[in-house]
Amino acid sequence: MMKKPHLRLLSVLLAAALLIGCVPARASALGLLDWLFSDDEEVKKPTGDSVTPFSEMVYTRPDLDELQALLDTVTARAQTKNAVSVLEGVYDFYDAYDWIYTNATLADIHYSANLSDDYWEEENNFCTTALNEADQMLTSLYTTLAASPCRSKLEGAFFGEGFFEGYDGDGNGISDEKLLELVNRESELISQYYTQVSKSNTLLGSFFPPYKAMAQTMVDLIRVRNELASCLGFDSYEEYANVYLYARDYTPEQMSQCLDEIQQKLVPLYVDVFYDVAERDCSEEDTYEYVRKLANAIGGTVLDAFELMDQAGLYDIAQSSDKFNSSFETYLTSYGEPFVFMNAGGDAFDQLTFAHEFGHFCNDYALGYKSSSIDVAEIFSQAMEYLSLVYVTDYDDLPRLKIVDSLCTYVEQACYAKFEQEMYLIPEDELSVEALFDLYERIATDYGFASGDYFDRRDFVTVTHFFTSPMYVFSYIISNDAAMQIYQLELESPGAGLDCYLDNLDNEEGYFLAFLESAGLESPFTGGYVDDLARTFQRLFRQEASGFDYFTAREGDAA
Repeated sequence: MMKKPHLRLLSVLLAAALLIGCVPARASALGLLDWLFSDDEEVKKPTGDSVTPFSEMVYTRPDLDELQALLDTVTARAQTKNAVSVLEGVYDFYDAYDWIYTNATLADIHYSANLSDDYWEEENNFCTTALNEADQMLTSLYTTLAASPCRSKLEGAFFGEGFFEGYDGDGNGISDEKLLELVNRESELISQYYTQVSKSNTLLGSFFPPYKAMAQTMVDLIRVRNELASCLGFDSYEEYANVYLYARDYTPEQMSQCLDEIQQKLVPLYVDVFYDVAERDCSEEDTYEYVRKLANAIGGTVLDAFELMDQAGLYDIAQSSDKFNSSFETYLTSYGEPFVFMNAGGDAFDQLTFAHEFGHFCNDYALGYKSSSIDVAEIFSQAMEYLSLVYVTDYDDLPRLKIVDSLCTYVEQACYAKFEQEMYLIPEDELSVEALFDLYERIATDYGFASGDYFDRRDFVTVTHFFTSPMYVFSYIISNDAAMQIYQLELESPGAGLDCYLDNLDNEEGYFLAFLESAGLESPFTGGYVDDLARTFQRLFRQEASGFDYFTAREGDAA
């Protein structure tokens, strides 16, 4: 998973590409303006040799007073017609905002590395609240600029025509205080979830979740998120998530049809499949060596990214019972450096997981200050897993493991996505812990989960995304389809899939369907694609003797 801020509210989502905090050496606002308005394409590619090792990144508690002072400066300048002066102030504000965001990211990494550390728990909680307040200041900044006499100059020179239309007047009618109250309440509940996870870990590494308490946290989150969506004028939380959190360019109807077809066509295959590869212990060194070999085999940008990660220590892949039991990649904006976090399981999956997060690392390394949607970003992580099967051939068990995992990705994430859709639709007077348990059992049964001997109707509380990244999981389904296409290209014509991957690492198109078109890949929403997937998996499982080292073309028949 690529862990992003759980709620980049309002203006942050609309203007993420404007937060140019990774320009080397904390460049001055005037220098940034020179860069922005230069006609020289080479000048528009800010690069630098300065690398800050993670061990030298010193955390500083965010200073909201400083950010407010910078906002006041821009507000005063915005009353004039001096657009250059206003933009200089805007960049000073952006720089300070990014520094707050970077320190919040550092706190999150350190806390995730040791959930029992009281200091980092306190700092992480403080930073989460500080980010919510900083987001409100950013919204206030854009509202101020919308009313500025130089509004048209600002849009024409930088922000883009019509940028400030969403910041005219009273907007959606919700007060800053009310909005801040809601997002802070959501942050408090997420922090509560982290605490519950921490207390569930034992010295032996086992996990004993307080099911009812965690389910109650989910109930409270649903209430807060539904209220937030309603206050912002959305008909449902799903609509809010699709529009604001993930900027999806496909319809809810397409999503629902996809989930239904997976339930009908892939679940019958899923219930007959299990992870029947031989168990293999995998050390931290083995995991790291797998990705090192992968980067060296691919070379180019991927190798450059690996060398940065290696030299600057921008990763934590150790195993610990105190660590957050998840994996993610994040971005330290002010340093212009990505970071990979993983709590290893000590088995073969660790190699694929590290390859997955390293794919995110490469994408962020190539994009630099620009941003990508979750749907698009997950293509590069999942495709890196598939490509690793081609470019590192030391382990005979991984191709089989990955193909079974691919089928499970479709079915399990579809189940989770369906559950999320419906849990936010439970009527307020019916919403309860038991209602969630009942709903999960029903949907898990539909998707083949409940047939297992170890099924527990309460187990949804162990799915981190429900708490920290709502409505995220659908991205795994469609991005996996695109990643499989890249893998097929590679196997049918060696080098073709890798070329597609490398050519698009710095593709700035954030909308999923638009990205697929620009990359020459097919949409997963075309008619019959799930039927084709089912036939593909059927062939793969019939060809077990060949080692499951290739995908055949989708369009063929099942014979």
